[in-house]
Amino acid sequence: MPQPDHSTVPPGTARRSVLAQIRFPVLGVLAVAVMALVIFWSWDWFIPMVERRAGAALGRRVTLAHLHVRIGRVIRITADGVKIDEPDGFTTLPPFATADHLMVGLNLWHLLGGTVDLPVIALDRPVVELNGKRDGTANYQFPASGGGGSTAMPRIGELDIDAGQMHLVHAGLRSDMRAQVHTTPGQGDVQPRIVADVRGTYAGQAMTGHFSGGALVSLADRTRPYPVDVDVRHGPTRLTLVGTVDDPLSFAGARLKLTLAGPDMSLLYPLTGVVIPQTPAYHVAGSLDYHDRRVRFRDFEGVVGSSDLGGTLSADPHQTVTFVDTDLHSRHVDLADLGGFFGATPGEHPSTTQQAAEEKAHAASGAVLPTTPINMPRLKATNVHLVYHGDHIENRHTPLDNIDVLADIRDGMIDVHHLNFAVGKGTLASSGTFVPQGDGMDARIRIDMEQIDLARLMQAMGHNLHGQGIIGGHIVVHGHGRSLAQIVGNGDGGITMALDDGGDISAILPDLLGLELGKALLSALGLPARTDLKCLIADMPLQDGVFHTRTLLLETGDTRTVGSGDIRFSNNTIDYRLLTHSRHFAIASFPGPLYITGPLKDPSIRPGAEIIGRAVASVLTGFVFSPVGLLPTIEGGVGRNSSCASAIREVNENPAAGIAPHASHPVRHGAHGRSTSARHGATADHTDGGGSGANGLGAAERARIRAAWARKMAAH
Repeated sequence: MPQPDHSTVPPGTARRSVLAQIRFPVLGVLAVAVMALVIFWSWDWFIPMVERRAGAALGRRVTLAHLHVRIGRVIRITADGVKIDEPDGFTTLPPFATADHLMVGLNLWHLLGGTVDLPVIALDRPVVELNGKRDGTANYQFPASGGGGSTAMPRIGELDIDAGQMHLVHAGLRSDMRAQVHTTPGQGDVQPRIVADVRGTYAGQAMTGHFSGGALVSLADRTRPYPVDVDVRHGPTRLTLVGTVDDPLSFAGARLKLTLAGPDMSLLYPLTGVVIPQTPAYHVAGSLDYHDRRVRFRDFEGVVGSSDLGGTLSADPHQTVTFVDTDLHSRHVDLADLGGFFGATPGEHPSTTQQAAEEKAHAASGAVLPTTPINMPRLKATNVHLVYHGDHIENRHTPLDNIDVLADIRDGMIDVHHLNFAVGKGTLASSGTFVPQGDGMDARIRIDMEQIDLARLMQAMGHNLHGQGIIGGHIVVHGHGRSLAQIVGNGDGGITMALDDGGDISAILPDLLGLELGKALLSALGLPARTDLKCLIADMPLQDGVFHTRTLLLETGDTRTVGSGDIRFSNNTIDYRLLTHSRHFAIASFPGPLYITGPLKDPSIRPGAEIIGRAVASVLTGFVFSPVGLLPTIEGGVGRNSSCASAIREVNENPAAGIAPHASHPVRHGAHGRSTSARHGATADHTDGGGSGANGLGAAERARIRAAWARKMAAH
């Protein structure tokens, strides 16, 4: 048989013949390999790479038990047994985070376009341990990303959390809180929500809270309002925040209602970082938003104690020290509710255990001025600009008409530009500065009484007082201390005032001095049951917390009462002497001197044993009276034509006893063995170098008084 001639077969046919011979075996091997890869493939092979990259990004060890990938348009990557260890310095704590399962959906097409889009993230039983130490280090501090460039945040859609737990411990905040976290799915018009229930302690106080907010997809969507519902109870304080935010990432366009309620606004400090003095129980509500880098609590209204309160409060948290700007108003205010601003217990009764303890300590101290220390660390934590106006003051103990305040707190220094009260047609105007120095405050306080209507004061006390009594004068205090009581108790300055045409003295004294003390004084002074008060003059310098008497004159229609002695705020005692004599030489009506001594809060009143003649001589020689020096203040405060100005001239020009009161007084030893004459720079010698006779003060004494008054007014 003839053999085929291979030399005549085309080359391409030969190659195809060879491929045909090997194709099926190769394909078989590849098929077997693919089947083997499918059968034996494990995504766990990629776990070491994922762990290394995640650990480097988080700055701590990350381990995964298993890894699963489901391929599709949305790639679903699931990690089982996720554990993130603690960083160095926190290794004694439980793991930073664990989760039974973590599933992340990744949009492949968006990723190819350069956008990280995570349509879904699901966490099954996640547990997170957060811990902050007192030195400022925390286990939730992560390494900064390198490269110096900004990385766009991924777009996150649905977040599903099942049975999540979070534990937060922060030593600096004295906080230990646990939260149960889960998500609820959307149904119909109801959006998915994140829900957290918190329980534990914050700033050393028990705290519970409930948070419900929109899902992350609505948080990132600026066109969709983000719902917020927060209810927090911190100790006795409750805070609720309900509404929506149009642009959650910038906190703008908010329709949020913030409600605050509790027994004392000062307890809000741990929650807000804003320093507020103690107040009575309160309840306020208003709108909260964020605009121009400021958080604003605007158009709020509510009550504080028995007063209403409204206005706007804005805070700039971006400054090194938070700056708070307030514009507040009240239509009706009980001044007792503002007691905390002056260091006193606010309201009629303490509203917290702290206020009750401070009131008890104040009562035990025997002080008549507030003893609550000024909290200087808190003052330095916030800078404040305060504007406040109260339209009408209602309080039977403080018969004032309105209040107007403008003050600033800067770096712990308090600058009260004005704290003014209207009283009828007059004004009680005060100002002051308080500068931190050592363990206290250096204070300069001034109070001016301008044309204050006494009838207005008495009517508020329930008396139908007739007359046109006017009060005028000044109070100046320069001192150092931690409280108002200490500042005055260590202070220098003085008080000069006059009350002109005061009306019925039997109505005035019991209210001004207290019912029992006032009635006792009326009886002991030998004053008629009802008599008109024509004039009351007081000029008392303050030295080292002691008000010494330069002048005290109380004049009625028929009598003139003069006084001498000390009122000691340094130890809250009084050592005083009063004596009344008739302006018409009714010698039989002269009582002996009246001594008021003991604690300021509860002094004792006892008559002296001197005979009438000695009593008269005592008041004429032992009472320091400088009428010429007082005239500028009297005429400026109550008017040139006042009865007080006339009384001064009458005392000076035509004294009832025929002897002008001398400017010095006899040596009298006080509680510490020092003579009051030496303390005032006076002498026991009744001559003044220029001489003084029966018709009035000598020329040298008049010149000395005028010069002393000129220096005093210049210092003011």
